[in-house]
Amino acid sequence: MSAARASRAGLAVLAGAALAGCAKQGATVQGQEIHNLYVTIALLAAPVFLGVEGALLWCVLRYRRRGEGAAGQGSGGRRSLAVFFAIPTVIVAFLYPFGERTLADVQRAEPNPAVELRIDGFQWQWTFYYLNEGFFVTGKTLTRVPVIDLPVGAPVHVRLESRDVVHEFYVPDFLFMRNALPGRPNEFSFTPTQIGTFRGQCAEFCGLHHDQMRFVVQVVSQADYAAWVDQQRKAAQNVDCDPSGPPKLVSKDNSWNTGCLAVTRNVPFTVAVSNLDAGIEHNFALYDSAKRKRTLFQSLRFPGVAARTFQLQPLPKGRYYYQCDVHGPAMSGALIVK
Repeated sequence: MSAARASRAGLAVLAGAALAGCAKQGATVQGQEIHNLYVTIALLAAPVFLGVEGALLWCVLRYRRRGEGAAGQGSGGRRSLAVFFAIPTVIVAFLYPFGERTLADVQRAEPNPAVELRIDGFQWQWTFYYLNEGFFVTGKTLTRVPVIDLPVGAPVHVRLESRDVVHEFYVPDFLFMRNALPGRPNEFSFTPTQIGTFRGQCAEFCGLHHDQMRFVVQVVSQADYAAWVDQQRKAAQNVDCDPSGPPKLVSKDNSWNTGCLAVTRNVPFTVAVSNLDAGIEHNFALYDSAKRKRTLFQSLRFPGVAARTFQLQPLPKGRYYYQCDVHGPAMSGALIVK
């Protein structure tokens, strides 16, 4: 009988291992640690499950009452009650170090990240700032899903923020999600370990177009990442247009109608802004560059549907940066002064 019981227990452990192996393995160093924790807990939980179910069936068969009448409720004692609390306490105490160690590893900040990202969530898309590389990638609500590249095997540090309501950064293949809270940045690190394409999304219901708040992470080789960075920098510098009357901006679905405005140097000019997004606030702000070290003009926010015309002072020849401060780079462009 003992051999049969041992055999059944062994089969249960093997079954638990097989089920644990079906769980998705993380595509990052931190995600793999989370996967390993899941497998460990599944294996440790298998004998507990067998013991509880076996004890339950034994009690049902051993102490079943024959005949009519309700079963007595007065049986038991302090010893059984003590055992009832002691066993779960021992189990939790045994599992606790495994979870704490994994949590510490996942939340450990990377001291020397290869990529510094600031990720802004807003209704309803994402903007990814590459702080060291000097450019950003942004999505546009209902029209464009942002696609970003990251180098395989390189630590990435993220500062996650929200411009409006609570969002949640979630990449299923990374086995990781984290809240983007307005006014309370969240920071975390991860290191991609697999080359491939991984889809992400907002996992917190945040309003009308929550289901469209998606993004794509492409993990590529170090050489491909360097080439992509160079391409993004050149694309940002190649935006150009010529003056053709007073600049006009139209907002629809949280997106400007153009990413380039042009005016003549050393001449006062106006910018006409039409906000066609009913009930949603926008504004017009002009800065010296995308880094926004100097503010040249900043209007008040106004909800749609409405229109405003702003008078701006003459500017010297150069390239400037404008945006809606509510939605940031997702509603931005270049002002070319010629």
